[in-house]
Amino acid sequence: MARRGALIFVLAGIVFVATDSMTKTMVAQLPVVHVVFGRHVSYLVAVALIAGGRHPGRLLATRHPWIQLARGLAMFAATASYFLALSLLPIAVVSTLGNTTPLIVVLLAGPLLGERVSRAAAVGAVIGFTGVVIMVGVDTAALNIAMLVPLGTALVYALFSLLTRALSDEPADVTVFISGLVGLTAAFVLEVTVPTPQSPTPLEWIGTGAVGLSALLGHRLLVAAYQRGRASDLAPLGYLSLVWSFTAGAVIFGEAIVARAVTGAATIALGGIITLRSGPAAQVTPGGPVEPGEVGDPPAAADDRARGEEA
Repeated sequence: MARRGALIFVLAGIVFVATDSMTKTMVAQLPVVHVVFGRHVSYLVAVALIAGGRHPGRLLATRHPWIQLARGLAMFAATASYFLALSLLPIAVVSTLGNTTPLIVVLLAGPLLGERVSRAAAVGAVIGFTGVVIMVGVDTAALNIAMLVPLGTALVYALFSLLTRALSDEPADVTVFISGLVGLTAAFVLEVTVPTPQSPTPLEWIGTGAVGLSALLGHRLLVAAYQRGRASDLAPLGYLSLVWSFTAGAVIFGEAIVARAVTGAATIALGGIITLRSGPAAQVTPGGPVEPGEVGDPPAAADDRARGEEA
């Protein structure tokens, strides 16, 4: 059972990298606002059909409307900034810097949630952020400002993960639906207010919707993996997504594999694995923040929450 869970988890990671590749292809052809809007439309429709059933009104029944609103806005910000990063940087760089989320959660879990951070987690965070410095560089004059975008995504995703913990007493269907509704509302505002040089063709709209459905498939695989294995065992496997991202970047997009980027990615992965192994405070699944809020959003900490999150 555990081995099957691990295989499903790895497959989910491959699907997520395929989703990132689809997204990068779309944002190379269209303004990011259109891709973000199409992704949120397909997401919310899928949630309503899968989770709503015969009584969709129950998906709006929440005891924590303001936390739900904040989580939805965080999900939207993480998705939109991640898509923007894919339009600016190589897919491997975006994936690597996006995978710093567990390290940021370690820094925030103590002051925001009062969770104890172990010494091993602190060491892992230091190692991981050393990898960020290696990848980004220490010469501020030569700093690529675009690299701050995926780091911002990781920060927002960390806040999203902590807000998810704060909603642990809410039904999972309600949480993912409200987040999708808030995200779609924000995406619609951008869609109608931000001027763009072109509008998508019907085929391109289908492509933007496919991005959301592909991520949804990957996330449901992730939930299936968590039903068969422990979060503490599975989460470190998320760093295999860095291998898939470097491979996709080189094969699909012809991106050069730079030694500094590989070293930085390996260091971030090492720090992340140490952090994830140190305890529940850092249990946030790596794999790129394009996925947060999808149907069956995995837990930040507890295995039983993972097994209960079905849409």
